[in-house]
Amino acid sequence: MIHNIDCLKFLDTTPDESFDICITSPPYNIGARYSEYKDTKENYIEWMEEILHEVCRVLKPNGHLFLNLGYSKENPFDTYKIAENVPWKLQNNIIWAKAVEVDGKVRGYTIPHMSKRYLQNGWEHLFHFTKEGNTPIDLEWSGVPYDTNYNNDNRNAKRSGRNYRPTTNCWHITYKSKATKDITKQIAGDNKHPAIYPEEFVEKILKVSGLKKGIVFDPFMGTGTTAVVAKYYGLDYVGCEIDKDYYKFSQDRLTRILYR
Repeated sequence: MIHNIDCLKFLDTTPDESFDICITSPPYNIGARYSEYKDTKENYIEWMEEILHEVCRVLKPNGHLFLNLGYSKENPFDTYKIAENVPWKLQNNIIWAKAVEVDGKVRGYTIPHMSKRYLQNGWEHLFHFTKEGNTPIDLEWSGVPYDTNYNNDNRNAKRSGRNYRPTTNCWHITYKSKATKDITKQIAGDNKHPAIYPEEFVEKILKVSGLKKGIVFDPFMGTGTTAVVAKYYGLDYVGCEIDKDYYKFSQDRLTRILYR
């Protein structure tokens, strides 16, 4: 269920240890314009610290927090300050290397830009926190199966005693460009929100966590991507979205779209 409410108000009434995993990408505080508000807060670090302390409280002791954070040229170290203030321990620091997909083809590793001073930012952090920093993850579900038709893969499989290549902490996951002609893009929300992560991003997180039964929580639900993927995998989901337009859109999206 998604709630049209400020996440701190929702968390204030949520019991301890309610959720199995939190997957979220909060506003980056870079001035992006959303439907009903602008992404700018003077006390951004303190605000995020309060939210993430509450998120850890409502997660189960063996739960996972996956926190996707971007980069601001104006405040380049905010990302690390936020991560440092999370009360749980950092277990994995994952890099999402973003590529642009247009009409099913990868067209490069970033959106073109015209700056004469800055390199275009083509990656983001995905911080994986757990209570003690040593919670087991599912390397097989998230890994890539060896192709035993190839001698090298066959030898690696025999040598390692497993039939998969474990995933790394650098994920090359594309997102669709607004130039795509994919007719599902309006349903999927690609043009509805300025900062949407791909469904494959959430899928890979769930596979790493190994969660096959439980509740997925997202305090910044946006257009509902986390919920869509959770629903596809038969998981319960709970989320918050303060923006009425995004909330309504996510509700409609969940009734109309099937992941993939």
